[in-house]
Amino acid sequence: MFRFLTKAAYAAAMVSGAIAFMATAQATEENRVVQEGQGIVTALGTKASAVTYWTSQADGWHVVTTVNTAGTEDTGSDGNVVRFTSVLAPGQSQSISVPVAIGEVQPVLNIRRVADRIEIEQEPVLSY
Repeated sequence: MFRFLTKAAYAAAMVSGAIAFMATAQATEENRVVQEGQGIVTALGTKASAVTYWTSQADGWHVVTTVNTAGTEDTGSDGNVVRFTSVLAPGQSQSISVPVAIGEVQPVLNIRRVADRIEIEQEPVLSY
């Protein structure tokens, strides 16, 4: 008998499978340069995390970030998974954040291409 997976369970399985094929590291101040094909996991607060990797293709460097937010029992939500893809040229950047309540610290994931490397930095910003 086949079982159907919830949206969050399916997405988590897909992300887990992708990570299994890549070397994965935890994003820290010491390790913020991402090597090609290497997944970097970044915590975006207590209820969200992001996996970022990049590949070089004919039209540029494709940077892929998958963000997984945890569900809550209060809302009955299983959480959400979204995927961002961008092609970054040297000097270009991308910022990704998840919503928080007013007055809370909002983690912002800054991804930028600097010459021949991709750098990831998490910047806490106070939400207004």
